[in-house]
Amino acid sequence: MRRFIGCILTVIAGTGTISAKTIEVDCLGSPDAKGHLIYLHGLTAPDQDTQEEGENRKVLEQLAQDLSLRIALPRGFLCPNGKLCWPGRDKNEILRTFDKLKEKAQTCWKGQPSYGVLGFSNGGYFAFKLYKLHQDPLLTQILATGSAGTWDSKVDRVNPASRFSLMIGRKDITLKKASQLADTLRKAIPGFRFETFPGGHRLDYKTSKLLLESR
Repeated sequence: MRRFIGCILTVIAGTGTISAKTIEVDCLGSPDAKGHLIYLHGLTAPDQDTQEEGENRKVLEQLAQDLSLRIALPRGFLCPNGKLCWPGRDKNEILRTFDKLKEKAQTCWKGQPSYGVLGFSNGGYFAFKLYKLHQDPLLTQILATGSAGTWDSKVDRVNPASRFSLMIGRKDITLKKASQLADTLRKAIPGFRFETFPGGHRLDYKTSKLLLESR
């Protein structure tokens, strides 16, 4: 089922504010599925997905079927580079973007169930930023893939609401940075998991399933 929801946002030069763009939310899986997940795509054109996202969608469709998941696929926001992305330059922008994601994703499911977030590439970077800031008790699991990030032990704290996992292809150009982040997070976040898989910059079915099954 495909849903189209318009969202008009003001453009303010130099502030990093989200640009005006119609947001499309696609819903995969049965409305009566047992689990709920929001997928955040990587950088993509407004009118046509990348080949990577086309392949990732096939993985998501299989995950929805095999794990009884209802998956919300909101479209990102039009960013200054002309691509759809997930704005997150500072705390306020991250939380504003998150509020919009929740608003759109909730059109895919009934009530207020617990849910997870799975971010790929740009979506993965945003997912990790979100882990460090959100206070939603219903968001119980966050997974990032094809991405990395930073952890400042003087500022960043473990999020008691969510478990965080990171996965990446062993030929992904971000592997070194992701591995360095994982070394830090193993010491900082109880229950943190880091998994690698064959291939490059993509969403891996087997690894995603492994981590999602632990929800």
